[in-house]
Amino acid sequence: MTHSHMSWPSSQLAASNLNITSAEVCRLISIGRLSGVKVKQPGRAGKAQWLVNPKSIKKEQRHQQDRAAELKRRVKLRSRNSP
Repeated sequence: MTHSHMSWPSSQLAASNLNITSAEVCRLISIGRLSGVKVKQPGRAGKAQWLVNPKSIKKEQRHQQDRAAELKRRVKLRSRNSP
């Protein structure tokens, strides 16, 4: 593992930080909303784990907060416009 990737959290830890499943983390990586690298585990043939870039985790947290704020704003507008 390269030195720059030593502080990158695993997909499981990223999932707990984002309050989502590790499968969802892998999906976000595949669609490009998170960035990460797949690292092979020595001595375990066929086993590897995703390490997620901490900057992309912070960006995704901001995206989730912005989305929650937008949904809250929309609900507020709908309740104002309802009779």
